[in-house]
Amino acid sequence: MASLTRRGWILGLGLVAVACLSPTLPLPPPSRPTVEGPNQQGLVTLDGNVDGDATVFAANMRSGEIRGQFTGPDGHYRFDIPAEIGDELELWYQVGTTSSPSIVFKIPK
Repeated sequence: MASLTRRGWILGLGLVAVACLSPTLPLPPPSRPTVEGPNQQGLVTLDGNVDGDATVFAANMRSGEIRGQFTGPDGHYRFDIPAEIGDELELWYQVGTTSSPSIVFKIPK
């Protein structure tokens, strides 16, 4: 009986080790954020949600400006980036070392 228990432990530890080596699931792309602005300072505010404890990035394709924010467990972000009406922004996020696919959207009128 003791050897069966020992075998069970060895098998269990082996399964845990294999599970740790398996690849992580890909992150879903972010949803299009709510966009406010541009304001008088030429900033637009991006507001949305991604997976929790992530880092969110936005890049203005015209100007090359990149901004971002760390999120808490709820995944909510809200930050400003310099942009004009018609600019295309690329948005993506990262959890640990895994990056999501990006989305591209235009700043509306």
